[in-house]
Amino acid sequence: MGEKFDVIVVGSGIAGLSAALAAAKAKSKSVCLIERGSERNSNSYFAQGGIACALSNEDSWKNHALDTMNAGAGLCNRDAVNFITKSGPAAVRELMDLGLGFDGGNERPGMGLEGGHGKSRVLHIKGDQTGREMTLFLKKIAKEQKDIHFLESTMLREILAQKKKYSGIEFLGNDEPMFSRSLVLATGGYAACFEKTTNPATTLGSGISIAQKAGCEISGMEFIQFHPTTLHTLLGGNFLVSEAVRGEGGKVVNGRGKTIVDPLDTRDKVSIAIYRELEGGGKVFLDTRGFDSGFFRERFPTVYSELIENRINPEKDLIPIETAAHYTIGGVKTDLEALTSIKGIYAAGECANCGLHGANRLASNSLLEGLVMGKIAGKNAANYKGQKIMKTDSSMKMDSSQENAAWREGIETEAGLAAMKKTMWKSCGVIRQEKLLTQGLAAITGLEKKTEINDSAGSLALQNAFSVCKMTIEAALARKESMGTHYRLN
Repeated sequence: MGEKFDVIVVGSGIAGLSAALAAAKAKSKSVCLIERGSERNSNSYFAQGGIACALSNEDSWKNHALDTMNAGAGLCNRDAVNFITKSGPAAVRELMDLGLGFDGGNERPGMGLEGGHGKSRVLHIKGDQTGREMTLFLKKIAKEQKDIHFLESTMLREILAQKKKYSGIEFLGNDEPMFSRSLVLATGGYAACFEKTTNPATTLGSGISIAQKAGCEISGMEFIQFHPTTLHTLLGGNFLVSEAVRGEGGKVVNGRGKTIVDPLDTRDKVSIAIYRELEGGGKVFLDTRGFDSGFFRERFPTVYSELIENRINPEKDLIPIETAAHYTIGGVKTDLEALTSIKGIYAAGECANCGLHGANRLASNSLLEGLVMGKIAGKNAANYKGQKIMKTDSSMKMDSSQENAAWREGIETEAGLAAMKKTMWKSCGVIRQEKLLTQGLAAITGLEKKTEINDSAGSLALQNAFSVCKMTIEAALARKESMGTHYRLN
């Protein structure tokens, strides 16, 4: 390939798109945005709940910051919280000025209430399609920019960095590296490493693993947010039933119809209550039968359609629910400039950990973080002077003979992936124990040694996922006390 750009952005969710647009706006000569799949493979695209932002006269960024700090269980970076919640209103209004419309109209948009929020401050688009509409809107604008070049169906394999300085990246299936002055990682999280998950199959934390191998500092990997209300579908997998359903009055009840937890509590508390009820042999449901006729269908069209497909009418039936891995707080550690521990490498969105969420993410703060920190990452990456863009050097090319020497036969990739997911759910799920964590780490390490390695995308993704799983369990073992999403029995 041997191409050269001023800024490379990896990932096309809201953080990646925001970064690319900001870099282009900063008069960077050339920006390359790399997509492994499409924007539809990002968590941003599937975000139902909305975007939290203190826009109403009855609210303030300080109230939003306080709620964020309270949800984070004492581990939030106060400066990050203040910066992002304070920057939120301007970031959302900028989207409005560009033409993105929110429910209720942009003059006085409707504000929803969700768990952990003291005020109604969550904006929505088409009910439960906020992430989808924001992602498609930003993608359309990015496609119109002449300085943003899209590279599709491309998978990051390695980051080139020596002596804590970045120089370029390598792709799967390409012999020559791509060079740039700076790099923005917006590759998403790792919740698909678990058997029960609401995430797209590709969210296995590859970007985090690759960054760690390049020398980037990683933090907070033990903190995985398990969404309390997901539907185990007839086709298998877990479908997210939006947090906003509880915000609108949905109740969490057991098989006897008794409320088992305050539905507006933070997600960690609701998830633990549901998990314990299920582990005890009971059943748990979301009860929305008290909603006005037609309200559920209008307010949550995507969820309504999925429920009907699964033979559940939310106006008449209880909705069976279970917990599932949904959002990962840990990742590549950054400062408030989105800079990692390696000069020239920036990170934003779910693959990064700037300290906003602490030990537990406040509902609907993720789209806000991606929007604000993506913009910061792109702007700073564009303004980074760094070293001159390297010329293509034959010595930098991948030695395919060395790569092939590392290949081996073993457990097939799909089987290894399934075993990894089961192990992570059993050993490092909602409620954790020392013995199970230790057993899980040994099992993942064993799988890593026995699973086949080849030049396929699936094999590379799985090897990176093994690394992420080990980092996650090791962090969970190291943190002895329960805190936020990390709940230990011993």
